[in-house]
Amino acid sequence: MTAGKHTGHPLFKSICYALIFCFFTATVSAQRYPFYNLSVENGLIQSQVNTIKQDKYGHLWIGTIGGLSRFDGRNFVNYTLRDGMADNSVNALAIDKQGYIWIGTSKGISRFDGNSFKHASFQAAENNPIANNVQDIEIAANGSVWCNVGGNGKNRIYNIAKGKNELLQVPGYDTNITSILPAGNKLWVAKVKGNILRYDGKKWDSIPVPLSPLINSEPVPIKLYNDRQGTMWVLTNAGLYRVEKDKLVLHTIHGQPLDRLPVLRCMTEDSNGAYWLGTNSGVIKFTASSLQYYNKHNGLSDNIFRDILTDAEGNVWMASDGQGLFRFSGSPFTVLDESMGLPSAQVMGITASHSGKLYLGTYDAGLYSFENGTVGKIPFPGRFNATITALLYKNNTLWIGTRNGLWSYDNDFHTYTFPSDLLFSVSSLYSDTGGRLWVGFVNGFAVREHDNFHVVPLKGAVVGDFISIGTDSTLVATNSGTYNGIKLYHNGILTPYKTNGAPDSAQVQCFTRRGNELWMGTSDNGIICYNMRTGSYYVLNKSNGMRSDFIYNIITDDDGNIWAGTGYGIHKISPAEKGKPLITFYGKEEGMKGMESNHNAIYKMHDGSIWFGTTNGAVHYDPHARTTLVKPLSIALQSVKIFGENISDTTWYDSTSAWYKIPYGLHLPYKKNNITFTYQAISLSGDEQLQYRYHMDGLEAPWSDWSASNAVTYSALPPGDYTLRVQCKTMGDKQDISQLNYPFEIITPFQKTNWFKLLILGGCILLGVSLQYAANRRKQNRVKLLDNLRREEQSKVRQRTAEDFHDEVGNKLTRINVLTNVLKNKIQLNPDTQRIIDQIQDNTGQLYSGTRDILWSLKPSNDNLYQVLHRIRDFGAELFQDTDIDFSFTGSDERWKDFTLPMDFSRNLIMIFKEALNNSLKYAHASKVKLDVTLKHYNVMHLILTDNGRGFDMDHVQKGHGVDNMNVRARRINAKLYIDAAPGKGTTISLGFKIPEQDTYNTRKADI
Repeated sequence: MTAGKHTGHPLFKSICYALIFCFFTATVSAQRYPFYNLSVENGLIQSQVNTIKQDKYGHLWIGTIGGLSRFDGRNFVNYTLRDGMADNSVNALAIDKQGYIWIGTSKGISRFDGNSFKHASFQAAENNPIANNVQDIEIAANGSVWCNVGGNGKNRIYNIAKGKNELLQVPGYDTNITSILPAGNKLWVAKVKGNILRYDGKKWDSIPVPLSPLINSEPVPIKLYNDRQGTMWVLTNAGLYRVEKDKLVLHTIHGQPLDRLPVLRCMTEDSNGAYWLGTNSGVIKFTASSLQYYNKHNGLSDNIFRDILTDAEGNVWMASDGQGLFRFSGSPFTVLDESMGLPSAQVMGITASHSGKLYLGTYDAGLYSFENGTVGKIPFPGRFNATITALLYKNNTLWIGTRNGLWSYDNDFHTYTFPSDLLFSVSSLYSDTGGRLWVGFVNGFAVREHDNFHVVPLKGAVVGDFISIGTDSTLVATNSGTYNGIKLYHNGILTPYKTNGAPDSAQVQCFTRRGNELWMGTSDNGIICYNMRTGSYYVLNKSNGMRSDFIYNIITDDDGNIWAGTGYGIHKISPAEKGKPLITFYGKEEGMKGMESNHNAIYKMHDGSIWFGTTNGAVHYDPHARTTLVKPLSIALQSVKIFGENISDTTWYDSTSAWYKIPYGLHLPYKKNNITFTYQAISLSGDEQLQYRYHMDGLEAPWSDWSASNAVTYSALPPGDYTLRVQCKTMGDKQDISQLNYPFEIITPFQKTNWFKLLILGGCILLGVSLQYAANRRKQNRVKLLDNLRREEQSKVRQRTAEDFHDEVGNKLTRINVLTNVLKNKIQLNPDTQRIIDQIQDNTGQLYSGTRDILWSLKPSNDNLYQVLHRIRDFGAELFQDTDIDFSFTGSDERWKDFTLPMDFSRNLIMIFKEALNNSLKYAHASKVKLDVTLKHYNVMHLILTDNGRGFDMDHVQKGHGVDNMNVRARRINAKLYIDAAPGKGTTISLGFKIPEQDTYNTRKADI
């Protein structure tokens, strides 16, 4: 720390302090207030704080002479020259509507957007080293930025709007400007000398500063402040003023003017309407009817406080010149410790008289009383300070348990002796409803009734507490030895108290009751609640909301809440409405100075307040005190890590957030699927009351349970679109829940996409089709091969049949014809004989001719289309050779040789046209017969036979002229037969068919 502290005029300071101390002596000495301090030990960059501001997310920005800090309620993030600042010493801060941070330093003004600092200066600094010293920054409602720049009596006011700096000319010779403030449509300006100025954008007006009788001169305005009601306050070196009807009026409380105060430097209005003033030595809080001074004596500091702020949750923050930040949250806890006059901070026992006088037993300083804000010592007899272990006030007598035995005090001390088998150390004191006194020892306990003690030995057991559950029925807590658990003392008999549950084996050391519920504090398993009517129980420990499993003391307040002093902080357990009870934790941030309580050091006063004895003072809980509720403004995602490492590959995201550099538009490779998220609710009231739960959209898992953990890791996330949802609430809060949503994607690898699945499916289908096709081809090849072999065999058979038929039948027919001619020459023939022999010759010839057609068809070489058509041509030419009919054949094509016809195909084709040609010869009486053959596209053959004969009527000649046979043969070869005939118009017969697919097995080997 390098800057000095302002002391002011010694006489003035002495007068002011004397008046203040006289005014507040009773209040100051009564208690120590729970101011929470944040300094360099907590992470603040430097302890001399000049200015503080809160942004819209809830962060607190702190400007110090050593750099800039940002506080989120748990951690500090610090910025210096190395991070891009113009200068480490921050004089002023402001935050605009966009969330940009404006920073005033001795080297000009800077704007920080979370990613980078942008700097601007106002004048050349060669001749004036403080020409760019920004002392104050204020932002008007229209977004324009006003700056007070300079120093040493030479200040200037600049307006920054639309990226330009404009100098504002201030009237008057005095330019020693101390404060500026835009309010409404005017800019207010305070100077060391002269009036308070106001500028409406066109002209100036002023409010005169009255003479102060205290200093016999005009007070120096130091700071301007505009409250929520629109009242303008002027803080001076000689009191507090407010503007009323364009006049400066000295503020008063109950007629007492507030002019005898330390130098006033800053001001804020808290959520309850009270005002806080930062001074040259401590802080003042005032309302319409009261004024309170805070300094080192009652928990704050004697430092200069240069800035003061009420945050969005209602906390009051104070910026000190040397001890960092202080926060006041209106905690219900106050502390009585060594700074308040209690010689020892280790308070082991607490009790109070009927009048409210408090008795405190300490570990190493003896016995004390506390009444009307004053601590008084009650000396023990002799020259020793007893180590007090328990206190109990009963019937105007104070009973005192110590490590050296039992004492009583009623203006005189008395001591008591017990059998030697009871150790002297007293562990607990209790008074039942019947007026009996119970004293717990090591190795047993004693019951005092009618001024006599009845001793019950329990060797090896420490008796921690007692509680009555009925007439002459008292439970005894033991927590060591063979007597571990709870015992029932009834009618002078001690028996085990069985619950058939957790209490039977627990090390119980304190009790309280709430109706039929018996609440037990243990040393190993938190708190056990046992219903004595139903026999049911449940346990509250670190696994479900407690911060410690070691319970030192427990009590029930007037509202039915259970309070427990533990090994770490104080817990309030509110009655359950639905589900488990609500647990509220109180620690250092709520004003707890000593986090560890002491055994049975707890007492409830008649007004409902509770005193706790801790290792660092006595803590007083006031249920009627105003407190600041923890209410997070937002939840910030603070880090996203892959396999524990920060994300460095910029191709995995689109952009980053300004303040935490969180990647937005995150799309991760599918192997980068182990992700850790860290999040933090932005609450300046502290994070000890915060609980979180999370859920991942895209997974079927439900919301997590509420817990204090602010991190979650997801491992082996499958590819897909996800949204992390985080909710935050305060302990016991049922309604105010904040939520964070963070979408991201784990890219599906191509082999897992639907396109890949479709491709695989298509490939499988194609492979199946290909395999099926190959199998069919193989099968077809086998069939064709077999068919080819069969055809080859048939060809051989046909060839042999033709040869055998020719040799046998042909020769026989020829011999018949020859023998018929011999017979005709040797015998004398009459007409009948001649006729018969001629018929024999004629039939033999026809039979021979038919035999020749059969033999021709049987030859495989004649299956060629060319041969078939030329066979028909030759048949027609031979048929009409010796007649007057002119026969012609057209369309012969060499391509016909490329086509082979099945045997039955060629046979039926020949027979169709033999029938047609014969009919033309026999019945048409035509002079011309023409057969035209055409090979068309797609291997379609057209054969058209026409004559110019007399024609016929189709309805009368279908039968008997072979038309039916022709149709039957056409259908056999899948051909279309058309006959067009009419009497006197000739006849046309048309046949069309597709040439059968050709067999290639004669030219290549089959693929088997």
